[in-house]
Amino acid sequence: MSGFASQAYLRTRLAILGANLLGAARLAELAQMPLDELVAATGFDELESDRRTSSLAIYERSLMQTWLDELSALLRPLGGPARRLLTQWASRYEVLNIKALVRGKLGQLPNEHIEQSLFELPGFLGLNHNDLLNTDNVPELLRRLQRTRYRGLATQALRRFEERPDPFLIDATLDQQFYGELINRAQMLGGDDRTETVNLIGRIVDRHNLVWSLRYRFNYGLQPSEVLYLAIDGGRVLNRPVLQQILQSETLEQAVQQLPRYLASQDQLPTRITHLDAVLRNDLHDYAHGAMRRSPSAVTSVLAYLVLRHGEMKDLYAIVHARVNGIADELLQHALDPLAGEAA
Repeated sequence: MSGFASQAYLRTRLAILGANLLGAARLAELAQMPLDELVAATGFDELESDRRTSSLAIYERSLMQTWLDELSALLRPLGGPARRLLTQWASRYEVLNIKALVRGKLGQLPNEHIEQSLFELPGFLGLNHNDLLNTDNVPELLRRLQRTRYRGLATQALRRFEERPDPFLIDATLDQQFYGELINRAQMLGGDDRTETVNLIGRIVDRHNLVWSLRYRFNYGLQPSEVLYLAIDGGRVLNRPVLQQILQSETLEQAVQQLPRYLASQDQLPTRITHLDAVLRNDLHDYAHGAMRRSPSAVTSVLAYLVLRHGEMKDLYAIVHARVNGIADELLQHALDPLAGEAA
C-alpha cells in the first residue's frame, strides 16, 4: 500500500475506532451502575459465584483481545519502522507474560496455575510461552529466553537475578529493556513520524520513570545510584541528571518539590506517589487525545489511540472487578481517580 493510501486508511480507521473511546463521563456513569446493569452495558457475563475469579480473568482477556484485534487492523497497511514500532508496543503483553512466568517460578507454583495468568497472544507476537513454562526455575527460564528475540532482555535480567534474586528488580529490568527497544524503534521513523512519536513516548517514559523511581527510592529504600541504574533513557524532560537531583532528596515531600513545572504545578503539588501518577496519567491522556486528532503523523495518532484505549480498558476492568467483588464505592472511585479523593 502506498504512503498516501496507508495514511488515508489509518485516518479512516481511527475515525471509526475513535467512537469506541468511552470518555471520563461514561466511565463515571458505569462506575455508578449496579452489577446487573453493568453486566448488560459491558458484555461481562458473570458466572457462578464460586467461579468469579475465572470469569474476571476471561473478561480481562477478552478486553485484551479486543485491543490486539484493533491494533492488528491498524497494522495492516504498515511496513518497515512504523510496523516494528507498533508491534513492539503490542509486545508489552509478551513482557507481562514473562513477568507472570518469573513470579510463578519464584513462587514454585504448578504450571497449570501459572498458565491461567498468561495472556493468549496473536500470531504476530511469536514468543513460545509453553517452552518457557516447562522450565524448572527462573535462571533456566531466562536462559531459554535468550534463544528468542528477547535475548538482550533475558541476558540483562539473568545478570541482575544472579546478583540479587529480587522479583521487583527483574520487573524493572524487563520494563527498562522494553521501553529502550520502543524508543530505538521510534528513532528509526522519519520526519514528522519520528518527532511526534518520540514526543509522545517521552511522556510515557517520564511517567514510568518518575513514579517507579520514587517507589524504589522511598517505598523500597533503594539508594539513588541503584534507582538510576534502573531508569529508562528517552524521557521528555526527566533525563538522568534531573532524576538524580530528585532522588537525592531525603523525603518524598522534598523530592516532589524538585519536580519540573511541566510535571506538577508548584501551587498544587501531589502529596502521594499515587496522586502524582494520576497527574501524569491525566496529562498523558490529554496530550494523546490531541495527538490522535491533530498530529501530522498518522503513526503517532494510532499510538495515541492505543494508549487511550488501553487506559480505558484498564478502568473498565477495575469497575467490573470492583462490582463483582463488592468493593466499596469510595475505594473504586479512589482507584479510578485518586485526585478526586484528595480534593475532597
